[in-house]
Amino acid sequence: MNQLLEMTREVYHSYMDLNDNLYDKPIDLIGKRNLEKEKNDFLKRYINLIMHTRIVSETTKIYIRSYGSVASTIKHYNSSIPNGAKEKNIKTAQSNVNYDEVKLHRYFPDNMLSRIAYYGTVDIACYNKQLNLAIMDYAKRNKVLDNLSIRLPRVTLQDTLDEQEFLEFLEMLSPYFKKNIKAVEEELSNEAVGYFLYLLTSGELKPEDKARYKVIKEMLE
Repeated sequence: MNQLLEMTREVYHSYMDLNDNLYDKPIDLIGKRNLEKEKNDFLKRYINLIMHTRIVSETTKIYIRSYGSVASTIKHYNSSIPNGAKEKNIKTAQSNVNYDEVKLHRYFPDNMLSRIAYYGTVDIACYNKQLNLAIMDYAKRNKVLDNLSIRLPRVTLQDTLDEQEFLEFLEMLSPYFKKNIKAVEEELSNEAVGYFLYLLTSGELKPEDKARYKVIKEMLE
């Protein structure tokens, strides 16, 4: 078992109860270290991501809540479920956990949690960028993003931007917010829309109409 998932279990038991609720203050080994606020905040956000999103499977969450091996955890799970409930296959569970480990390593270095919990100085800003990226991919969708009609590229998160560049970026995005698109839709002339669709669907066009159709095609190139 790699270090990241094992430390995720330690973070879980230090920061959450078995109902996945955060403690007011961390307990156990990590709690005794009296970590600085920046590290504590990171670990809270990290374990919230793990336990409250789909970044790992429910099987892996069951394993994280436990203290034993995958096999012993699943045996205990199967023995405690109600009669008639579907049992988990141990080999399948191990495959799920292994897959989720690989997924977590796409975002986080293997030694990240141990460095944060047990080393003095770490580059927490770098880790926060990776955590933010994972949250962006797996947490509940942001309302602003939901109201954009274009898909933004997946990029490295930036914590600074020149004011002028920021304003220019917002100006570029403005036409693609759904409320602005709806406003344009409501202003469209029925006659103009009808003529536009005529140009797109008619096989035979007069010279003037062909010229206008050519303009539309050029706009798409």
